[in-house]
Amino acid sequence: MKPAELKKALEGICAIAITPMKENYDVDYEGMQKHIRFLINKGITGANKCVLVVGGSTGECGAMTINERKQLIEAAVAEAKDELPIIAGCNHSNYLDVIDLIQHAESAGASGVMALSPYYYVPSDDAARRFYVEISKHTELGILLYNNIEVTHKDIPEEIMLELAQSSKVVGIKECTPNFVKMERVVRLIGDKMAVINGHGEFLEPFAGLAGTVGFISSTSNFAPELALEMYKARSTGDYVKAKKIRDRLSPYLDLAAHESATGGEPIVLAILKRAAELVGSHGGPGRIPLPAISPELDEKIKKMLKDVGLV
Repeated sequence: MKPAELKKALEGICAIAITPMKENYDVDYEGMQKHIRFLINKGITGANKCVLVVGGSTGECGAMTINERKQLIEAAVAEAKDELPIIAGCNHSNYLDVIDLIQHAESAGASGVMALSPYYYVPSDDAARRFYVEISKHTELGILLYNNIEVTHKDIPEEIMLELAQSSKVVGIKECTPNFVKMERVVRLIGDKMAVINGHGEFLEPFAGLAGTVGFISSTSNFAPELALEMYKARSTGDYVKAKKIRDRLSPYLDLAAHESATGGEPIVLAILKRAAELVGSHGGPGRIPLPAISPELDEKIKKMLKDVGLV
């Protein structure tokens, strides 16, 4: 996709995929392809205004080697073909590795790439700006800016985003700011220049739709793709009451994730997503450190959650 085409494609569901793994913790590339086929069969397709991020934070990018991430991108593109646009997660603390991943994703046929601003050291505003300008020089693909303060400890200000709209190939923003007022302000300032999507996903829907975001990240697509699709269709037509009812149906998962992450952080949420995907008939497997193993007690909670949502 050209950058302008990616901008348009982001106006919908941006599903974020887990990375299936084998019991010995090897990346399960065949399992990744089967999971993508599961998603496509459940309606997560380009025709339904969906894209899929592989190898992102939810895909355990920080626990995989560069070579594994490249193979994952190749496997995803080969399975999705023209049915579902693949956005390659290219996060890394070394910007040269980011460029390497981006260029590989482009050669593999990905539709776009997603990248965090530099992390390890907290970047200044100017460092974040220079990073996106620099990586833009090395690709013809559009870039999805990933504003994740939990990882980078940096909430990129809207002024920098506005500059990037004029000086880089950034065409979309996965806005994970903890400040909802700032999210709405970003939409007002640059919503006509970039696709601003709700990076907190179903947790902030349909409220983020009312704030003007054009789409949302969906982690629940890993086990409840039909519900994510129903929610988007409702919010895209302005039926926020219906969208809220769908969110209410998902509340057993949202409550479980919020409760467990209060002590286990984001890693336990990713472990829950992987186990939930398995229980509804797809592929997940164990997670690499820092993801925890699923205890028998948590497993029972996940099974109850899926039953309460009406998926098993």
